[in-house]
Amino acid sequence: MSEISVTDPDRAIEDPIAEIALERFHISHLTPLQRFAIANILEDADGAKEAHGTLRQLVLFPTGFGKSICFQLPALLLDGLTVVVYPLLALMNDQKRRLNEASIPCALFRGGLSDAEWQREEKLIDSGGASIIIANPEILTTPKLTRFLSKHRIIHFVIDEAHCIAEWGETFRPSYLTLGEIAKTLAPAVLSAFTATAGPDIIASIEKKLFMGEAYRMVSAEADRTNVLYGAVHTLSPTRTLRTLVLSCRKPAIIFERSRPGVKMKAEALRSWGHGSVRFYHAGLSRKEREDIETWFQTADDAVLVSTNAYGMGMDKKNIRTVIHTSLPNSPEAYIQEAGRGGRDGQSATAILIHDLGRDASFRSGGEISEYARSRSACLDPYPALAGCRREFLLGALGERETPVCGRCDNCIERRKDEEWREIYPGVDDQILRAEGFLEALTAIGTYPRMFDAAGLAEGLTGRGGQGLSAQTLLRGWRDEELRELIDGLVFINIAAKASRGPWKDRFSLTKKGRLYFRAVRKCVH
Repeated sequence: MSEISVTDPDRAIEDPIAEIALERFHISHLTPLQRFAIANILEDADGAKEAHGTLRQLVLFPTGFGKSICFQLPALLLDGLTVVVYPLLALMNDQKRRLNEASIPCALFRGGLSDAEWQREEKLIDSGGASIIIANPEILTTPKLTRFLSKHRIIHFVIDEAHCIAEWGETFRPSYLTLGEIAKTLAPAVLSAFTATAGPDIIASIEKKLFMGEAYRMVSAEADRTNVLYGAVHTLSPTRTLRTLVLSCRKPAIIFERSRPGVKMKAEALRSWGHGSVRFYHAGLSRKEREDIETWFQTADDAVLVSTNAYGMGMDKKNIRTVIHTSLPNSPEAYIQEAGRGGRDGQSATAILIHDLGRDASFRSGGEISEYARSRSACLDPYPALAGCRREFLLGALGERETPVCGRCDNCIERRKDEEWREIYPGVDDQILRAEGFLEALTAIGTYPRMFDAAGLAEGLTGRGGQGLSAQTLLRGWRDEELRELIDGLVFINIAAKASRGPWKDRFSLTKKGRLYFRAVRKCVH
């Protein structure tokens, strides 16, 4: 496997996409935008994305940028057929020639094929000998091809040179106007339109006639958004961290949550905590509900939207100031695109990941995923605990070999402070020490070992019921759920443990690791 480097020079991550690009297409480097388009296709076809049904994407690449590999490469990995629509016979023949040279068999359907030629192409598909079908709009309207395609799983439907829908559909190529209905009939997992001509009228025509008014994702922005500051908040209570972030962050803000039930619960929780202008959004809402929420969010300056990755498909609110992720997305491409919803007006924005120290960093939603998706997911796993430049890491994961000097991520800004922190607390993890509530809970358990059970520790840390710990009573205002997360997190990261039997059953004391932290803190204090 090809490898991409990360901050730790001794650690490398396999990159199957780079390997296939090199071995099958002789391309040594994919641009970030190419990777965005490929990631959308593979992850949505693989079922790793939130939205059900067909994902639609519009890819705007300049001429010569390398559009073809964005749908030819995924076709080698997907379980199903990729149908590619070209406007000209010469272009169809040229693409078939290029695929043959790359030892990638494809079938080509066009007008004028003899019965023997047609049967040869069908047999190639039926036998599994080819996963790519090349066609033009006119041949796709014929019942003969429609019947044949309906027997197979169409995983990806691609319209190359999609500006022809607007430029030719209303005049001498009316078959272009039928592509939206054809796509609806074939029901592919992914519908992609590629073009280099991206004027407003062209885009509007594609939206209406191909995507038929449904939401879509656009790949066109630069990968390196220098006005976005990347950061992570390390926490043992993600609930409290989200509550305080939303209270203090610049608005409008969007919170990306992985599940549909999760977005609803988090929005309701934020409203119950006094955040009034909060709504939730996901692909399972009715079109009317989605349109109402989109209108509300577009026009609001102090709104907070809690959403799955469904937000962003065809929507472009330019003044989002804060993007918060409650967990890692499925790939670096997904994270950069979602973080990139912020600051689209060119003004500064902040992208914050809530790093839950009390949960496995590699947590992902359930379900079967492909080897590619698993590899891209693993590529992002080091990001939360990263010590180096976050922008360099993300761009490196997209294959960028040279990255600009950052100065726009929390690690680059805080590097000197981190060095001072490690000098003060040698041998301990400064990310854990920085987590809100950690020092207070560590000190309480270390000072009074085997004195508190979970309820008593919570009361002591907040001063409730006369159980205050004098100087340690610093967590006033913490809610019960937040305190439970803090205490459970201490156990998860092996700082504290409960006695399982004896007179101190269920009482907390520090583990060996916890005592190391406690000694370091006391040494600094004294």
